[in-house]
Amino acid sequence: MPDDSPPSGPEWEGLDQGLDQAGETPRQRVTWAELFVDLVWVFAVTEIAGTLALSHGAGEVARTLLLFVPLWWGWVGVTLLGNASGAALDTAGGRLTLFLLAGCALGMTVAIPGAYAHQGFLFAVCYLALRLLLWIGIRRHPLYGGLRMDPFAVSLLVSAPLFLAGAMADGRLRVVIWGAGALIPVLSPVVLGHRLHGIRVESEHLPERFGLFLIIALGETVVAVGGQAAAGPLDALSLATLALSFALIVTLWWTYFHYGAPAVQHSLKSDPVQARIVRDVFSYVHLGYVVGIICVAVGLKKLLAHPLAEPNTAAELLLAPGVGLYLFCFGLARWRMFGAMGLPRLVTSLVCVVVAVAAPLVPALRPRRCSAGCFWR
Repeated sequence: MPDDSPPSGPEWEGLDQGLDQAGETPRQRVTWAELFVDLVWVFAVTEIAGTLALSHGAGEVARTLLLFVPLWWGWVGVTLLGNASGAALDTAGGRLTLFLLAGCALGMTVAIPGAYAHQGFLFAVCYLALRLLLWIGIRRHPLYGGLRMDPFAVSLLVSAPLFLAGAMADGRLRVVIWGAGALIPVLSPVVLGHRLHGIRVESEHLPERFGLFLIIALGETVVAVGGQAAAGPLDALSLATLALSFALIVTLWWTYFHYGAPAVQHSLKSDPVQARIVRDVFSYVHLGYVVGIICVAVGLKKLLAHPLAEPNTAAELLLAPGVGLYLFCFGLARWRMFGAMGLPRLVTSLVCVVVAVAAPLVPALRPRRCSAGCFWR
């Protein structure tokens, strides 16, 4: 497997030390207020995973994941606002702004189970308030205040009104309008990316923030697996499945924090256009990481419930695609950072997709009694 770690050695260590000594990039760490606000998104990941676990078809899976998109881009906006605020984030005004943003996200999260029914208006209004607060907050900072049009403004003026309009519609029309509204914040950094090329971000804070969100998603896998195991009888098969599930979770952690995280931080520090790394690797690729991990959490929970059962619903088939998406995003990140995708991970991700497609066609291994005794089919 190719090593995505950044170059190392005395010459690189000297470069890092020189930057610190010169004080060109003051070190910014995550604040306690940011960690508290993240608890709301912990709840959001849990609600998305719980709703996803009830999905029976691909359409229900897509509709549930659609609800996560505005929540994700809201969190990205909160993180970029915190990065631009610096020390001001830990003042009374900075904390109050964070708590108001978290309150909006909490309202969106509470509405998730009924977002396509009676809670759609709550979801949309809270999203509109979230985008408005982010726009007001970001306009006060010199990094973004001079821009006539930026992704924050586009999300407020186009995306949020579409969600509000969709909340007034029913059925498929709501899904279509909300799908268009979710695409706006996804596409606007590409369309308006050239306007952000001159922006410089703090290179310690962002990698730490996005790494923490992956910890949030991985925590959901531990809760899903542990909760399911604790709810049922712990026979030998369940314990073996639990051990394999935890080994997979550890592998997901190792793949990112041993290989990916150092490479991303190095790229953010060294790339002359930081906005490209923020957009492509942090905003887009990390969304893929998190969605992949959520799918893994749901798939492992279903696997723990019935280790040898045939998969009958879309939720039961999410494990392999989740791992595949996670690995594919590593290849995508490596390509955007270093110009090479990495064949082993790409092949492995394709194998995971094949496994997901083939899984319903393979009979479950379960005991069957007959005149000759018990045998496996």
